[in-house]
Amino acid sequence: MSYLNIHLFPLSVFSRTFLMSLMLMASMGSVAQDFSVETESADYQTEQVRINEADAETIARSLEGIGMTRAAAIVDFREEYGDFTTLEDLQLVKGVGEVTLKNNETRIRFD
Repeated sequence: MSYLNIHLFPLSVFSRTFLMSLMLMASMGSVAQDFSVETESADYQTEQVRINEADAETIARSLEGIGMTRAAAIVDFREEYGDFTTLEDLQLVKGVGEVTLKNNETRIRFD
């Protein structure tokens, strides 16, 4: 009988450890799920910029990957050639490429 008791004790410890690990993983999963919901809602409220009215500082602050130099180039281009009507128009500005526009398409307004 003592042989059986000796080998059951480690299994019992293992079982308790395994169950505690599962419970910890489940609680961490719910925290991660809550975090992703917050992240999605934060993305939904992304600041938009009216590209034909904004000054360079607003453009640089609102658009990902656009610094003050590029934002000033956008304003200069707009003043020289007129308002932008599409995302493709913005690609005419030196240094504004397809990737930058793709990353910012939901942030740019033309009205």
